[in-house]
Amino acid sequence: MRYIDTHAHYNDEVYKDNLDDVLKLIKYADVDKIVNVAYSVEASKECIELSKKYDYIYSTIGIHPENVDDDVDKLEQLYNDNKGIKIVAVGEIGLDYAYTKDNKEKQIVLFKKQIKLAEKLKLPIVIHSRDAALDTYNIIKENVNLGTKLLFHCFAPTDDLVRLVLDRKYFVAFGGNITYPRNISFKKYIEMIPVEQIVMETDSPYLSPVPFRGKINNSSNLNLVCKKLAEYKNTDEEELSKILYKNSIEFFNLI
Repeated sequence: MRYIDTHAHYNDEVYKDNLDDVLKLIKYADVDKIVNVAYSVEASKECIELSKKYDYIYSTIGIHPENVDDDVDKLEQLYNDNKGIKIVAVGEIGLDYAYTKDNKEKQIVLFKKQIKLAEKLKLPIVIHSRDAALDTYNIIKENVNLGTKLLFHCFAPTDDLVRLVLDRKYFVAFGGNITYPRNISFKKYIEMIPVEQIVMETDSPYLSPVPFRGKINNSSNLNLVCKKLAEYKNTDEEELSKILYKNSIEFFNLI
């Protein structure tokens, strides 16, 4: 089986001293490609540099809502300065009300600006949404053009968001959190979403799957996510892995 990690953060400080060793382990685990996802202007620069160094790593550019004071114009300049350097999406962008609720309006403005940027650059969008499902739903429905590719990272299903995914054929990424016992509610939604709209991610170094929960995550754990998805979908794991691989290639236009 072969895997693609559609969401990781190998520019994170935790890999500073052993990144090459971790990446060797990942290659041995049949992970062919990695999308390294940005969360600030500075992280976007780091992601691009990683994609230059490793031929199987791709980058995004984007500003996470926790970095609400970053400048979107700098992202566009960064893209223009690095055309052809495997920049495959704008993300992760969206809303996060889990820890900060007093800057909702600034988050919303930032989100809308980055949606416009993605559509201007003709790039897919990678969405982060935490404790903000209704606002996320409304903003996407009102601001994302039909036909724009969109992927929900670390998908936290709600009835509204699932309906939007089904209606607009958006993609969703599932990771290690679907293996947690308290997240059995994922099963219902995973059964509802067509396999052709699903990809896998790790969000490394976060969200390690069971039995590695609480440890530093890496892309070699994708097999555990695939196993759980196959269980929920009641399908063959190897066949599922082929479909998810193809989905990832097509969504991000990976070469």
